[in-house]
Amino acid sequence: MASPSAGEGAGNGSRGDALQGKQASGSFLMASAGEGEGEGGEGGEGGEGGEGGVDPAAAAKDPAVYLSAIDIIRAHYLAGEAMLDVEGGRREGGAMFAHPISEVYIDLESVFEAQGAAPFMDEMTEAVDLALSDAPVAEVKASVRKVYAALDAAAAKAPENGKSEAAIEAALAAEMFDRAAKQYDTAVGPNGSTEAWIDGYGFWKVAKMRADALKPSLQGEHESLAEELASAEELFAKAYASVEKPEEAPVDTGSLLAASSRISLKTSSF
Repeated sequence: MASPSAGEGAGNGSRGDALQGKQASGSFLMASAGEGEGEGGEGGEGGEGGEGGVDPAAAAKDPAVYLSAIDIIRAHYLAGEAMLDVEGGRREGGAMFAHPISEVYIDLESVFEAQGAAPFMDEMTEAVDLALSDAPVAEVKASVRKVYAALDAAAAKAPENGKSEAAIEAALAAEMFDRAAKQYDTAVGPNGSTEAWIDGYGFWKVAKMRADALKPSLQGEHESLAEELASAEELFAKAYASVEKPEEAPVDTGSLLAASSRISLKTSSF
């Protein structure tokens, strides 16, 4: 679903040119300029840390790929919103809101529009501006809710290719668990970054949303997937108990990677 070759390399190559002629606010540019250190911690080349981008051509045809782009954006906003409640976390929150603009949205905007979804660049940059200013937290969160509403509206315009809703949800859940596990691996490694942890937290939150939506439909031959999802949710909840990175890793990295691999294997049956 995710195309590493079309990942952050494309978005990171020239942050200054990323808006492709669109007006960028000073706050957005400030947040983007601070990405360098964190991006390396997120996996560097090829999106190895779980932060690979999305192939626009595939997103235009495949609902799972299209929706994965929306999930990546949502993950960053969920993580950024959580950082707003952390003392001194507004800068990181604003950076989380800014990342998917250049990493995902710019490349996918034409795909969203082709599907009939309204552009939502303005909503995203407003959230960045408010997070990095002295705006009250309640006002920032109100702007984030506008982004969630725009994401929901865009998701409703996903292309169709004959895949069942359960198959799409399974693929999305598997990808989000995979990204969360890889970000955790990167975050707690020797050169781990706080940013990788925050990203992973966001991916975990979306993974749980997808898993909860999927489990009620899993019966018969797919019951074992429901069991794997339930086990993974318990494990990842312990791993990502907080958006703040702990001193010591609460869960062994291998167990998260193994859990996400088992989910991916079982979703291949759809």
